Parts: sequence; C-alpha cells; structure tokens
Amino acid sequence: MAEAIPRIPTYVTGLDARMGGGIPRGAVVLVEGGAGCLKSTLAYSILYQNAIRHQFHGLYITLEQSRQDLEDHMEGLGMSRSVQPDLESKVAIVDLGELRGFLAESGESESGTNWLKSILRQIESYREEFPLDVFVLDSLNAMLSLHDKDNPRVELFHFIRELKTHPMTSFLIYEASGGEGWGRGSVDFLADGIIRMEAKRVDEVVNMQLGVVKMRKTSHDRSFLPLIVRKGSLEVVGK
Repeated sequence: MAEAIPRIPTYVTGLDARMGGGIPRGAVVLVEGGAGCLKSTLAYSILYQNAIRHQFHGLYITLEQSRQDLEDHMEGLGMSRSVQPDLESKVAIVDLGELRGFLAESGESESGTNWLKSILRQIESYREEFPLDVFVLDSLNAMLSLHDKDNPRVELFHFIRELKTHPMTSFLIYEASGGEGWGRGSVDFLADGIIRMEAKRVDEVVNMQLGVVKMRKTSHDRSFLPLIVRKGSLEVVGK
C-alpha cells in the first residue's frame, strides 16, 4: 500500500475532501485571479488556520498593503492574531517598508536590488528563529514591478525552484487581468498547484468562485465552486 502524502489542510470547508485532504507539503501553489477575488484572504486563511490548529509557523510577505492594513482587514474577517499569546510569531507579516529596512540594515541600496533574492534572504532570516511551514508572497505582480532586471521571469523561474528546496509550503498570489491565468508558456508549469479565483455576476450580485486547476500528487475535483466567507472561515459549496 502506498504511503500517504503529508498534506497541509486548507481548512476551507468542503475543499480538502475534494483534493485528498489538502495540499501536499512542500508544494509551490499559484493563487491567481482578478482583482477582489479573495486571493489574499484565501492564502492568509490557510496560513492562519494552520497556525491556530497545528501551531505551524507562517510568513506572509505583502508588497501591496502595509502590515497594519492587512492585519486590520483580516481581523475584520474574524482572523485576529491576538486570540493566542504567541500567534504573532506564528503568523508573521512583513510589508514592503520592513523589507526595505531589512535591505538598509544589510547595507544594500534599493537601486538595482534583486528583490527575488532579497525575499529569499528574508525567508532565511525568519528560519534562523523559527521553523517555517507556510509562506505567502503577495503578490508576484508587485514583486515584478519592483524588479528592474532585464529578464525577471528567468529569475522568477530560479526563485520558484529555490522555494522548492525548502520544506515549507508556498503560496504565490498573482492578479490575472482579462480572465487570463499566469500560463502561456510562463512559470505556471513549474508550480505544483494552481488555484483559480473568479468573480461571477448573477443579476445584481457578484459571487466568488474557486477552482483547483492543478495540484500535483493529488486526484482532485476540477469544478469551480461558489466560495463563501464566514466569520473566521471560508467554505466552498456545491455537489
């Protein structure tokens, strides 16, 4: 009998049962979709729920919002970091301002900075103090806009491969425009999983949907299902 693959549950009600119990540990997963499709909420919730339930350590790097704005938003959704005494160290948030401070402390100027390597150094810095089980980068778009190298996608290829050398499970958020995913011969083939988020208008109501487009080492349902946000939790509904 084949040995069961260790997995990170998403704790999205109704989702884990549709993909073998969760996401394989160590996977690199793209969370993609249009603006306002709850990509950040999903990734943060996975990190947060695993910190609460399993005492896992997670690092969330946000390049678009300040740490305070992200924390306030998630607290408004019922995911407060104050519910456990040591939860702030298990749900660590680093924003662009802090990342720039990290660069300054290391004596590196922002001009010409290789932001991909800087993010990898930030991961290593965190791992010097804590084990790291879940990592989120929010977002690839913001990171690429900062990156002034000639061919950032080649470096992104190496960045994803480097993430795979670590035992953590990684979520990379990407805002797709015009309904297109990351694809078309880019780095999506390197990702172990792709979770697609969509907004569908029905009459005067906009409903969110989630679909697992790809997940290696997993037999999964590819249906796009309505996604509901409740106080402190997420749920997909459908047959």
